[in-house]
Amino acid sequence: MKNVIIFFILIIGFQFMKAQSFQKTEKYRVVTEIKKNGTEHPTCIVNLVRLGGISENLSTLTINDTELFEDIFITTLENPGLDGVSEVIKMEVEYLACCAQVETYYFMVTNDNELVSLPQLTNIYCEDSNTDSQYTFPNQEYGIEGNILETETLYKETSEIKYVNLKQSFTWNDNKVNSPKNTAITSY
Repeated sequence: MKNVIIFFILIIGFQFMKAQSFQKTEKYRVVTEIKKNGTEHPTCIVNLVRLGGISENLSTLTINDTELFEDIFITTLENPGLDGVSEVIKMEVEYLACCAQVETYYFMVTNDNELVSLPQLTNIYCEDSNTDSQYTFPNQEYGIEGNILETETLYKETSEIKYVNLKQSFTWNDNKVNSPKNTAITSY
């Protein structure tokens, strides 16, 4: 009986590890700087900074449309299941007009504290939107070992997942992202 209980605890633990999600973090912050560029709307320089002993600038991006710019959200995924990658930083830059546009930047942090960025994803959310694109890592639900998947998720009206389409699959070998294995769209 004792072995059966240990077996069920292990199964539940592995299922929890497999379905990890991005979480809020205090390890990273954005620092913004407004630059007057002689036009009606100034440019905003955004620096992603690692906090801790010595703060370190990790990445810089420019926001040209400061009138529609709304907010920036940073989350991390610990232990994404890729050899040599300790975490993934997800930075979402939100713009608001009649619909919301979210530009998402993913940065993988290697065990050597180097940053490897993935191609930017952009999602548009209007009143009747029911899909979004994201990267799925091996330790997440629908993840595949050794692969970074660009997926598109279609949601039901209740916000539950209806199905997930694979848009591209990148492989992670020798601490670099290799070009897509395919560009086919398939459901799973």
